[in-house]
Amino acid sequence: MRRVQLLFAVLGTAVAGLAAPAADAAELPAGANSALVAKRCAACHDLQPLFDAAGVSRDDWNGALDEMVGYGLKVTPEERAQILEYLATYLGPSAKAAK
Repeated sequence: MRRVQLLFAVLGTAVAGLAAPAADAAELPAGANSALVAKRCAACHDLQPLFDAAGVSRDDWNGALDEMVGYGLKVTPEERAQILEYLATYLGPSAKAAK
């Protein structure tokens, strides 16, 4: 169920983000691979859905990445692993606790 909510949050904001200027994009927490995450995710939508989903588990982020690949995200297996590691580390359960 959490994956479905995460997917709707990402897709809903992606559609809304098509009309929003890029200058309004939120900045990701500094960390290894943040530039890769920003580049790959922002290619299709703004970064707000990532913040909205902060606190989800590594498995949920993994499922969200599977969904994004299904929608056309092009990443190498190495990039995908780096993106997952970043999301799970900086926007995983500990991120929700820090809010």
